[in-house]
Amino acid sequence: MTRAESEAAKVDVVSITARTYDKIAADYCRKTRGDAEVLGWEEDYVRRLIECIGRPNPVILDVGCADGRHCLLIDRNGGRAIGIDLSDAMLVEARDHYPAGDYRKMDMRALAFGAGAFDGIWSSGSIYHVAKAGVGTVIREFHRILKAGGVAAVNFKLGTGEGMEENPRSYGGAPRYFAYYAKSELVGLFNDAGFEEVGSCVYPREIFGDGIQQLWLRRTDKRRA
Repeated sequence: MTRAESEAAKVDVVSITARTYDKIAADYCRKTRGDAEVLGWEEDYVRRLIECIGRPNPVILDVGCADGRHCLLIDRNGGRAIGIDLSDAMLVEARDHYPAGDYRKMDMRALAFGAGAFDGIWSSGSIYHVAKAGVGTVIREFHRILKAGGVAAVNFKLGTGEGMEENPRSYGGAPRYFAYYAKSELVGLFNDAGFEEVGSCVYPREIFGDGIQQLWLRRTDKRRA
């Protein structure tokens, strides 16, 4: 275990990050949904998720739904979204921005849904707020709640290391936890939990100074030996 992982294990970095989002939610959401180009890419990636699922009217869990904009994209492209977030203020933003959405307060590390409840998962800007020592729990929960052959679409920040950042590039002045991955590193963790990669791309440009990798991964019953 690295020093960063050891430190993360002593505190609940996810809850600390959620409390920060409670403080910054309104301004943060206005900032992050103000880029029409990025929203266009995200809609393309949602469509690709729905195409990969290949079932009519797929039920998709939006993990870390923030202001609900991705729930809106899922719904208007033929899916049915349920959004979860651990930040109360983010859920307020979601209900204001897209009132027709279905939103619930929930921790991605302990999903309150039955096995095989979803056709797909959309996880944007969320999995990297979990310490690397605990991300395997999240991925196993993803596997559990997906139907056989279901697909998870996940993005993450490219890089190395992890830790609490007091002044993140996307919104400074309040601490949030970030874990950075090489693509092979995160794909390997998903392989361990019984997923196989079915597609990937790097965002066409950096977002707030970070490279972003997008992945589509299908649930299988195979686990890496």
